[in-house]
Amino acid sequence: ISSMQTLIEKSEEFGKAEDGKKYIHSCPDEAKLILDISDKETIDEKVGGAIKKLWADVGIQATYAEKHRYQLIDSAKYYFTQIDKISKVDWLPDEEDVIRSRARTTGIVTTEFVVQEHTFKMFDVGGQKSERKKWVPFFEGVDCVLFVAAISGYNKTLFEDGKTNRMVDALNLFKSVVEEKMLQSSSLVLFLNKRDLFAEEIKRFPITESPALAHYEGDGSYEDCCGFIRKTFDECVADTRNVTIHVTCATDRTNVRIVFESVREHVLNASLEAAGLTAAI
Repeated sequence: ISSMQTLIEKSEEFGKAEDGKKYIHSCPDEAKLILDISDKETIDEKVGGAIKKLWADVGIQATYAEKHRYQLIDSAKYYFTQIDKISKVDWLPDEEDVIRSRARTTGIVTTEFVVQEHTFKMFDVGGQKSERKKWVPFFEGVDCVLFVAAISGYNKTLFEDGKTNRMVDALNLFKSVVEEKMLQSSSLVLFLNKRDLFAEEIKRFPITESPALAHYEGDGSYEDCCGFIRKTFDECVADTRNVTIHVTCATDRTNVRIVFESVREHVLNASLEAAGLTAAI
């Protein structure tokens, strides 16, 4: 609901521009219905029908194509296309519906789990600027830092201020984590996530749209752009230290399974090395 409310508002905002006719939607009744309800409202068939009609509107589609200009959750399109089943009275989310959902981390979420008789304790920290000051107490004794950056955010701005380029912020934050004194003995694993969205974005927008990548002079292919971004992050790490980089898609279960196994081995090897039980690999 909130995503469609955003699209309606942006459709009407963009439509006021001199060349904004293509953004104007033609569903005033449906737009009023969606704007007048809470984003926590139950999506019944009436609300679902309004969302479906709005999503099919050419003005809303034109507005959606400009999503890099405003804040919209990445999974909005998926849920819009699934609105028929979501609006049914007996709908229960399936695995794909759950995977596509997103809740921002606030505070520190601690998860302990066992994989093949090995116990892992993970601290999930909120990435928003307002959450970062809470990280420091959890830095001591960390075996491995898993840093997640959205590779698709190169042409978007932060939710918090609507101004700072997301790739610039990710690089600055990664560098500060790498340089943190309490994490100097921790191994580093970097996830450049949302590769599927990135592959679509670079068809329309060059990665040079990010100030951090403005010096890119490659051929613009997916492989070349990924390689350049990997190199840019890698350059934040001193030559005396290693970082393992994975280009990932968190909604691809096969990809996540392979990457998780790789990270599991990485963490175990790093722990054994730190304990002096094995040589560095």
